[in-house]
Amino acid sequence: MQKTYFSATALLLTIFFPCFPVFAVSTAKIDAVRNKETLSESDTEVIEEFLVEALEEFLAKTDFSDIAFLRTTIVSRSSSERESGQFQYGPRFITAIQKQISQAFDKVLKMPDDQRKQLLTMNLLILINDLGNAELSKAALDYLQNPDIMIRYWAVSCLTNNNVLRQLNMTESAENSQLAEQFAQKLQTAAQAEQSGDILILLAQFASSLKQPAANEILKEIAQNRINLHLNWQVKDEMVDIWILKALADRPQADPQNALVMAKNFAILYSLVIQRYILGQETLPASNIRNLVSVIAQSEKSLLRFLPDWQGNLRRAIEKGGGTLLVTEHDFLFGSANAAGKLPTVMGFDYGKNPDGSVKTAPPTLQKPPQAKKQPENKPEETAAEPNQ
Repeated sequence: MQKTYFSATALLLTIFFPCFPVFAVSTAKIDAVRNKETLSESDTEVIEEFLVEALEEFLAKTDFSDIAFLRTTIVSRSSSERESGQFQYGPRFITAIQKQISQAFDKVLKMPDDQRKQLLTMNLLILINDLGNAELSKAALDYLQNPDIMIRYWAVSCLTNNNVLRQLNMTESAENSQLAEQFAQKLQTAAQAEQSGDILILLAQFASSLKQPAANEILKEIAQNRINLHLNWQVKDEMVDIWILKALADRPQADPQNALVMAKNFAILYSLVIQRYILGQETLPASNIRNLVSVIAQSEKSLLRFLPDWQGNLRRAIEKGGGTLLVTEHDFLFGSANAAGKLPTVMGFDYGKNPDGSVKTAPPTLQKPPQAKKQPENKPEETAAEPNQ
């Protein structure tokens, strides 16, 4: 699993490192089928019987560790032990489990709205995520805007994990191309209102690499989402912007024709991060200031995607005390009211039009924060791991 800014790490660890209880579900018959090079119709029945039994026991459990162990048992039987047998075994397993998971979701939906329903829904999504099959992942589409953040997180992960992304990018397959378009449209809608940094990171990483043009709209929604939060002084998780900026910079590799749009969103968001750092010196807690320093410094690596000759001037300006020097470097890079910046000039974009019709050469201006006094330190919480550049 990719690293994310997740405040529930302890819970995630229990997902992947469960204890090992004893269960009634038998694996002997299906293990025998997994060792065959060719499968008969009766072998398909064995696969189906195993999954019926496993999912029935899955839904009967109330303990998280028990369910996690059952997930592991199911996933470990999703492929053949023999390479020659996988051509028959793999598709039959996916067909069978798709039916059983659909029925399981139907049963869970009819349950009372309580912790057990939430637990089973989340674990069904984690099971889909671990299986990493694009067709199977369609079941997660209905949970992208669920009010429970953990359910939303795993629903998004089902649709964006690396295995699914790889399948969606097989453009020679018309079916995968249609799925990619469907996923991208649904994820774009989800991105419009999503406030969780964890989920925005998943969405951004996915959109930066998906070959479908619709991925551009996901990134534009995410960037605008973050830009609005900055303009309203509502950002709480500054480190998430490292991932968003990296995704914007990486996207032109998958879709060079939209490099200008990505560069413009990159410039506006990066500029607002720097302005937040400058204006927040007297009002933001020290931890937020440190986070902003990390975002500014780390994102210069992403800036190299657009300006390969950039020398890391922003980091050096901060090391020398920031202030006027940082403002000067900011204006040189992004532009000011008096002159276009290097990035807009090289990439060929502007920031819109002034009321008199002239071109805006400066990015949006961040107003002073509404708080007159310095905010107290936030309670310690985990921050986003820095992405590999």
